[in-house]
Amino acid sequence: MSEKDILLDVRDLAFSFHTYAGEVQAVRGVSFKIERGKCLGIVGESGCGKSVTAKSLIGLNPGKPVGELKQGEILFDGKDLAKISEKEMRKVRAQEIRMIFQDPMTCLNPTMTIGRQILEGICKYGDKCKEEAKKITLETLTLAGISSPEERFKQYPHELSGGMRQRVMIALAMAVNPKLLIADEPTTALDVTIQAQILELIKDIQKHYDTSIIMITHDLGVVANIADEIAVMYAGKILEYGQVEDIFEFPAHPYTWGVLQSIPPEDMTDRQPLSPILGTPPDLIRPPKACPFAARCPYTMKICSAQQPPVYSCNGTDHRVACWLYHPKAMPVKNPFTGQEVMKHE
Repeated sequence: MSEKDILLDVRDLAFSFHTYAGEVQAVRGVSFKIERGKCLGIVGESGCGKSVTAKSLIGLNPGKPVGELKQGEILFDGKDLAKISEKEMRKVRAQEIRMIFQDPMTCLNPTMTIGRQILEGICKYGDKCKEEAKKITLETLTLAGISSPEERFKQYPHELSGGMRQRVMIALAMAVNPKLLIADEPTTALDVTIQAQILELIKDIQKHYDTSIIMITHDLGVVANIADEIAVMYAGKILEYGQVEDIFEFPAHPYTWGVLQSIPPEDMTDRQPLSPILGTPPDLIRPPKACPFAARCPYTMKICSAQQPPVYSCNGTDHRVACWLYHPKAMPVKNPFTGQEVMKHE
């Protein structure tokens, strides 16, 4: 990818929370890039740092003394968001980067109608008159799959279903035509049928607005048909990064293997046991200095608990993995998905 195609370039991001028990190192040296009009899926189990990473990009994590951006650059369309003022950041959040949360009921103002909330978002930092802003609001509600937009415009959040409220959140985010949309577990609180509809809606909106998207989820299945690239996170770090086809067809990290093996197959019987990842995630107050997955990995070696693994390129592509199994002196291991021995690197 060329530099002009890159909308967001995150470099060595680290964020911590300061608690009575100690410093929780929630995000530890995360780096990734997003091209214009593309979708990145950030996948990992609860507590791995996905949401903290996303909120760090637009300054939504608590500031000192509770939280602290320890290091990193957040290069968005030519400017470093880690260095701008709160006033400038509010403008970025209002116009250029919008975020959808998993529980719209806690994000929508219960005392304001749907229409008024979207209108305010359009008018606050823009030059649209009220009449033009209302027209945009109704068009966005229609695009979000909301029937009878004129009627919904006058309703309050409590009068809508969960799926409809999430559609309103999407309309609220897209009404200003942002450059980047961050979707943080947008389908978690919805039933399976509505989940599929919301994901399809996000795909349609991406095509319509040519918007870049960060999709945060614990479910690899959610990003299978929407993401262009996937970052697999664990214990505040990215362990594997690559095109969506690479992650599903040629997964490289033992943690990714475990996540994929724990997904129930379509032809699964009622009595067929699942294959969970044994053990528990590390304590991020005292995170491991070496590989964070070493204590749970069935292929662990002595060096895995002694040194942080380098990042290896798989087959000379952008598919990258941080694992000692790809060192030329590592023990031979077969990839359970390809059936081939993992390729060693110098």
